[in-house]
Amino acid sequence: MSTDDRDDARRPDGFPPPGAPEGAPADPPGLRTAGELVEGGGLSGGLTTLLYVVIGMGFWSLVGWGADRVLGTRWIVVLGACIGAASGIYVVYLHMQEGLRRSPTSDGADPHNPHQSGPDSAPRP
Repeated sequence: MSTDDRDDARRPDGFPPPGAPEGAPADPPGLRTAGELVEGGGLSGGLTTLLYVVIGMGFWSLVGWGADRVLGTRWIVVLGACIGAASGIYVVYLHMQEGLRRSPTSDGADPHNPHQSGPDSAPRP
């Protein structure tokens, strides 16, 4: 490890190490959260959306399959898959709404509720 690598090291919480210069960036480069990928759109957003839906369907299908085994039915697995798909789409919707609220172009305004100015809706002096 060179001296340059040690100087650029960041703590796991994303803040610069103690004694770092004042203008040092606080965000570590690299990984983004799933919500940021969905908000960003493009191929990574599409794949993340698909992953949310597939994982939701898989998990709730397994729950439905287990309920079918216990109850002796055959239809709960299909209900579980539908619930999983709907919950995956809903999670993507929540991520997109959060991105809209933080978007610099929307100025924090919610397009469905134009009289509310977003997270900092307190009147300004």
